[in-house]
Amino acid sequence: MTHFVDIDEVSVSYILGEPPVLEGASLQMSRGEFVALVGPSGCGKSTFMKLMSGLLQADQGSVVVANQEVTRPLGNVGMAFQNSVMLPWRTTLNNLLLPLEIVRPHRETFRQKREAHANKAIELLSSVGLEDVAEKYPWELSGGMRQRASLCRALIHEPEVLMLDEPFGALDAFTREELWCVLRDLWQERKFTVLLVTHDLIESAFLADRVLVMSNRPGRVIMELEIPFERPRDLDIRFEKEFVDIVHQLRDQIRTARAV
Repeated sequence: MTHFVDIDEVSVSYILGEPPVLEGASLQMSRGEFVALVGPSGCGKSTFMKLMSGLLQADQGSVVVANQEVTRPLGNVGMAFQNSVMLPWRTTLNNLLLPLEIVRPHRETFRQKREAHANKAIELLSSVGLEDVAEKYPWELSGGMRQRASLCRALIHEPEVLMLDEPFGALDAFTREELWCVLRDLWQERKFTVLLVTHDLIESAFLADRVLVMSNRPGRVIMELEIPFERPRDLDIRFEKEFVDIVHQLRDQIRTARAV
């Protein structure tokens, strides 16, 4: 079987002579799959994301995305982080348009197609309930609104892969759950491939098709758990016994990994 993402037996050290962050680590994903990556702090979850996006090269092993070996930063990737990283001097609309200004091949034709791009950005904002904030600045938005806009910016260039690094970690519980549903609906509609790095086990089980658990450093995947619930999932599923059991299973595995 050919995987859309195939990270095979990679090892990574950030400092020469220091123990590796990842060692003999592998991760595979199918096209359109939603995978969550959980594990102890510092185990290399974000390093997997950097390898997959081409922002970091492995010392050993191979990284292949869409049948192409990754040797430089990819243009077909969207990324969102815990901090929305919106430029304060640009309106929400102009923040969304930024990837199209700097990512090939869009940047070569950005000026000619700006109106079409702006209409697309406003459609994205409308899809997440932000149709009225296009001309507002980031400092005029709540944290939840900024994260919605950040998701839209990550998707504006129609990437094949969306990478999310603790995107909801700084939000209150109600807003976080609200944004789970926003992401769920965007993924259901567009079916991009998602790698979600999170410490929130409920979040991982609610959103993902599979949850991968990593070991302590040097990191590698030590457990893979298929999430059996049909889609779309309602938030009430969190209170079902099978869901609670899955979260406990994930927590027990991470507790074991931290003790090693």
